[in-house]
Amino acid sequence: MTSALANRGAKNMKHPERAFLTLRAVRRGLQVTSAACMFVAVGGAYAAVYYVDGNCPVDGNGAAVACASTSGAPGPKRTIDSGIALLTGPGDVLNIRGVHTAHNGELRDFDGRYHTDRYTITGKQGASGSPMIIQPYGYTGPASGEAVYIDGTTAPSSGWTQCTNCASGVCAGVPGTCGETWYATDTGAANLVLGAQRPNGAPTYRVTSPSDLTNNHAGYAGASTEIDSYSPQNGGPILVRWGQGTNAPLGTNNPKPYVYYNNRGDGILITNSKYLTVRGLTVRCHRRNGIVLIDSGGPVINVTIIDNRLLFNVDAIGNGSDYGMAASGVTSATIENNEIAWTGSEGIHTEAVTGGSALIVRGNWIHGQGDHNVLGQAISGTPNGIIFGEKGGFQGPGDYTGSIAENNLIEDQKRTTGVPGGTVGRGIILENNSNNWIIRNNIFRRVAAVCLKMDAKGITVNNNQIYNNLFIECGQDPGGEAGDAAAIYAYVGSTNSLNNNLIYNNTFVNNRDGAVRVDCGGTCTGNVFRNNIMYDSGSKQLVSWSPSGTFTNNLVYSTSTGTLVSFNGRNWTCSALVATADVDGDGAANDSVRCLPPLFVPSSGYDFHLAPGSPAINLGTTLGMPVGRTRSINNTLAFAHGLPSYADNSAIMGSLWDAGATEFGGSAGPTATITLSAPSPIGAGNVTVSLSTSVPVINVPSPLTLLEFDSSTTLVNLTGRVPGSVFTGLLVVDSTVADGTSNFVLPPGSLVDSSGNQGNQIVSGAQVTIDKPPSPPQNLRSSN
Repeated sequence: MTSALANRGAKNMKHPERAFLTLRAVRRGLQVTSAACMFVAVGGAYAAVYYVDGNCPVDGNGAAVACASTSGAPGPKRTIDSGIALLTGPGDVLNIRGVHTAHNGELRDFDGRYHTDRYTITGKQGASGSPMIIQPYGYTGPASGEAVYIDGTTAPSSGWTQCTNCASGVCAGVPGTCGETWYATDTGAANLVLGAQRPNGAPTYRVTSPSDLTNNHAGYAGASTEIDSYSPQNGGPILVRWGQGTNAPLGTNNPKPYVYYNNRGDGILITNSKYLTVRGLTVRCHRRNGIVLIDSGGPVINVTIIDNRLLFNVDAIGNGSDYGMAASGVTSATIENNEIAWTGSEGIHTEAVTGGSALIVRGNWIHGQGDHNVLGQAISGTPNGIIFGEKGGFQGPGDYTGSIAENNLIEDQKRTTGVPGGTVGRGIILENNSNNWIIRNNIFRRVAAVCLKMDAKGITVNNNQIYNNLFIECGQDPGGEAGDAAAIYAYVGSTNSLNNNLIYNNTFVNNRDGAVRVDCGGTCTGNVFRNNIMYDSGSKQLVSWSPSGTFTNNLVYSTSTGTLVSFNGRNWTCSALVATADVDGDGAANDSVRCLPPLFVPSSGYDFHLAPGSPAINLGTTLGMPVGRTRSINNTLAFAHGLPSYADNSAIMGSLWDAGATEFGGSAGPTATITLSAPSPIGAGNVTVSLSTSVPVINVPSPLTLLEFDSSTTLVNLTGRVPGSVFTGLLVVDSTVADGTSNFVLPPGSLVDSSGNQGNQIVSGAQVTIDKPPSPPQNLRSSN
């Protein structure tokens, strides 16, 4: 088939025959059968498609996917830098070959790995609707295309030397079998030899002394056999317990025993660019940022970082620049649907530009920052999920008007201990001067300290909207921050302010130091808490908020018989929290704050939807509600990561909102799974679609729609007996159905059970790949 991108471009061209210079790229799946050089019409001009293949023996001109026969002939470039240089106009696409079998004269199969101290992208100017794109070859959507790895490692210049004497010299103190440990140095851009990369692409487990090179640490949680490393991080030799035989450096199980670059240490740096998309890459094992957007070389506008994995960035001990991703001085950007994991410092770090930054941070799974059990003990940094901060040191610009952090899953940020510079992980920090954020539909779980810190140490943390979030088990290991490890904790310096923040319809469950706390040494006015559930299964105070503000329509409960809520200088026990009490001390009674068990649905794990009879039902109010809060929580990541589904997105059920992030009657409705008579990828023909519901439904789910790769749609008419839970229909895959990744969707409320509960989520089988075979050639002439 031709690529979906090629089809889409050709459909919109006045003269589609001009789309191809010589031959068309014909492939089945990802198997190349002929070379191509393609141009797509964009806005009256022609956008080009280029290729990089690090496995080709000869450097081509980038204009074809098959390896070049001679240098400069049609074929892929061999390096990503040279491929980036080819992007010159809106709509240009760079396809990077990843893991693939040898073809067109390649000498071996390719592992998809590209090693760099930094790829710099500058001066790339796409256009609205026609961004420049950098992606893996065969990319059609999340988790598609060939696997491309941007690794921040290189072979040490000294090579590897096996230890022979562990009583003295370089290897002194190494325990066990001496010859299992090897050492190396580097005189180039990896001269600090900070760490090494294991054969599976993950980092070695960093330890703090040669005597700790055991390959046997309690709690180790890496994806393969433990391999320890020790580096003095000053240019002295790195010691790695690689093993012997096939596991030795350059053995068959260890072909690339590489060490971390430390000169620049970023994966990809983007500056002076607009309308650029980077997607589908795995960026791992860098000293500093996996990807950094920065205005040092010019403005960064409408750059999108989507569907990437940013992993294992670890700096020297005592440093804190080992982020998954940074956005410094960026005018506008979207950071979406990325996995950002096992970094020494925060998954995402942002600094606002003068004049304001508009950032969309959506659908990211951010986890494992500072995890000793994966990265080792010799790590430090600031292992937070996200910091949204100012640029310039405490009092720089911090206007984030138009910025939204939504639908993220932020979990398992750890506390780095035992080394200089170690600190405790938080979920999100609004740092120093950070204003006008919308933070919604996120789930925070098992964070070491506070889940959301409003840290007004610089100037202000004002006018933020925080709603539809779940805060679960914040404060797991707070260290020196014990006492402040609430779900939301605010610190305000003596000359600073925390004003006019709206905190609506959140659910707080089992957080170490309660739901909300504040230390206000400055100005804290106009902050509003409404429609929240604040719950703990033990006995503790849940609210400690000394300034004035608004506290109404909240459900607060723990088993404490002492102070449960302290607000505006007033202390309230559970028995005193009656609906008519003036809890916030504003002189108006009837604050509708209740102290009763919230009655979540019976569940063994993290399901905080409301059960029938919950006192949270209809406890809420619309008074002062953020304009964007029109539905309940909608988090699409939870189900894929061991949580119940929270992709509720329910409208108000009845005349009043419920308290908490969920809405009774619209949140715990039926779900569906889809199976097909033919496995994905699907070719041309008829495919039977079977839809099964989690409980019997009272109507036939309709319409089931296939949302195709090119955004067109195909309807599948289902039939079945109602009440019932099994329905079938026919999907006709013909020439009108676009190739690429497609998704089955149901409209809201289309699944209705006998109690009236509604849903529309397809929890399994929603995604399918369409891959029709190409049409046979027509009207071919033979020349004699």
